[in-house]
Amino acid sequence: MRVLHVLCDLSSGGAERLVLELCRRRAPDIEVAVATVAGLGPLEGLFREAGVTVVRGGRPPKHPGVRALTRLAGAMRGVDVVHTHLFAGDTWGRLAALVARAVHSGGTPRIVTTEHNVNRDETWQRHVKRALAPVSDAIVCVSEAAAAYTRDVEGIRAPLRVVPNGVDLSRFGPHRGGDGTRVLAIGRRVPQKGFDVLVAALPEWMHLDIVGEGPWRVEHPRVRYLGRREDVPALLAGADILAVPSRWEGFGLAAAEGLAAGVAVVASDVDGLREVVGEAGVLVPPEDPAALRAALIRLSGSPPLRVALGVSGRARARGRFDILETVRRYEALYRQLAVGCSGGEDGTGAVRFPP
Repeated sequence: MRVLHVLCDLSSGGAERLVLELCRRRAPDIEVAVATVAGLGPLEGLFREAGVTVVRGGRPPKHPGVRALTRLAGAMRGVDVVHTHLFAGDTWGRLAALVARAVHSGGTPRIVTTEHNVNRDETWQRHVKRALAPVSDAIVCVSEAAAAYTRDVEGIRAPLRVVPNGVDLSRFGPHRGGDGTRVLAIGRRVPQKGFDVLVAALPEWMHLDIVGEGPWRVEHPRVRYLGRREDVPALLAGADILAVPSRWEGFGLAAAEGLAAGVAVVASDVDGLREVVGEAGVLVPPEDPAALRAALIRLSGSPPLRVALGVSGRARARGRFDILETVRRYEALYRQLAVGCSGGEDGTGAVRFPP
């Protein structure tokens, strides 16, 4: 079976890292390739190390993507399943699939689309998603929250499958922690992630490290910007608290990694974060610096509470967010589609795979 993943680029976000894990852990009978709509990015080397063919679409910014569309359609020749991700990948990938179906002889690829976020900042994009939804043979959401948003807000009426994201549990060793003064945050430095709220909430005796790239930045004597890092498990092992103050999240991969690492997690009580963290962390209202500050003070002053949350977090991650199970479910879907099968649907409109 041949599977082609379509992304905007190979940046280091959660969707791109999920695709990398799907490629790394593929079954022996599955060949994989990745095609981008625009450029490449920092994960290109890791994809190539995993033996993945990378096709660059090359759509110039703010210009029609004729070249990207042509390259994507060409990359789909002989492919069994095309798996699209994020708005640019979903849009151009599905348009290219229509072209491929029209011009390629032989079998036509089946289309899987994954909704990775709740995208509360989207406007006109929702109309594009509704128009292209019928092109997809299966639409997957990374959480129940993302499925509800896709159905109720974005107006997608097709059956939705729910496959939670996963993390590589083997990467996370014993948690060391410290004196309760070290806070870690992970994610793109954009408004969605709420890092401005976190900086405003930071108690005077605490220090914050922010891992990730992006345009947002404010100078603060107790805040360090570490940029993109490949040693996140080590950083989590040494942190006392992982803060995830997002304004919205479809899933919250950073929170799942924090649970797996056994670090105490404090997160916004929104969308997928509520679903990921559950009772294994502390949830606070979004955009509320006072509530976040109170939670940080509480965790900072209570080592037993941090340890207890770390233990329950590890158990939750093992039971719900193992990347091996995520890969198994996606590959089961690929095989269903390849033989023309579909899963069963429950009353909520979301298709779930058997355990």
